[in-house]
Amino acid sequence: MTPLIIIGGAPGSGKTTISKLLHERFQSVMFDFGWLRQFHLDPEWRKASPAEEEMSFENLVFILRNYLKHGYSRILLTDLQDQRIQSIPKLFAPNEYMIVTLVLRDDSVLKARVLDPDRDSGFRDFDAAIAWNRSLLSRELVPNEYQIDNTALSPEEASQHVIELIWRHER
Repeated sequence: MTPLIIIGGAPGSGKTTISKLLHERFQSVMFDFGWLRQFHLDPEWRKASPAEEEMSFENLVFILRNYLKHGYSRILLTDLQDQRIQSIPKLFAPNEYMIVTLVLRDDSVLKARVLDPDRDSGFRDFDAAIAWNRSLLSRELVPNEYQIDNTALSPEEASQHVIELIWRHER
């Protein structure tokens, strides 16, 4: 089994929803970096500093390595900024992780998701989300990274795509 599964994407791409469905399916450990960051950083991002952001990420890597050391598998991790996702290959061995990046090919769908008042995130800057999503669409994939177009998928369909990728990755 894949020890560490990272679910990435821009705000509004479905990271949290898909991660929660996978968490229920696999009954595995799940980390939402946004949750961990709240212990060090202002949840509204008003006073975030690069040093605190780095410290929070270093703490997360320490925690993940400890879970791996103790034999946990299918550990779910979500809500990382793309620069952090791109650093995963340097931090973990190739057989320890896979990355699934959710992207949307329609900016208007992403904008509607970011502005949805029922969304659990307070992030509402749709221009930033669209820029982030476009950068994901244009950059090369890192090792062990897969991309899923989540524009027209229901959460259940997207999570099923992720599960199929996990099974293929584990073969």
